[in-house]
Amino acid sequence: MSIASIGAFSTIIPTVILLGALATDLHLRKILNKWVAISIILALINSFYFYGWSGLEQGVIAGGVVLVVMIPLVLIGALGSGDMKILFAFALTATFQEVFSVFVFSILWGGVVGIGMAIYRGQAKRLFGNTVRILTAKPRDTETYQRIPYTIALVLGWATYLIIGARQGGLF
Repeated sequence: MSIASIGAFSTIIPTVILLGALATDLHLRKILNKWVAISIILALINSFYFYGWSGLEQGVIAGGVVLVVMIPLVLIGALGSGDMKILFAFALTATFQEVFSVFVFSILWGGVVGIGMAIYRGQAKRLFGNTVRILTAKPRDTETYQRIPYTIALVLGWATYLIIGARQGGLF
């Protein structure tokens, strides 16, 4: 198998992990722990099959970084714990650079999706007010939080990475 085909085939499992999470997130508005467990197993198999022990090592490092970065976001309510767990499973298939790139792209897509949903729902003024409160460290109107299925942004971030970032080795 050539290096190019290994790279192409090795993206199947991460894509399945994110698409499965997206399906449950859209349908149930949460990511099932059963899917997270299955995803972790698939991710470990994927990393070892395509990249051996060094792939597992890279994935564990990337997963650890995800937890360190995401736990504070979960604790302040900026992200759901299911989103953190699925990004952890995804990270087990990748390198730190890939995960960082996907995370940055997903933040950008999350903003686009969130603004689009706020405009569609007629809540743009409320979104602007809450954004100002967040930036000025004032208490937010938590009853009017706009919750988006963040897996949409993760899938779009992964697609963006595959289209743009992979050619350049990520954002690093």
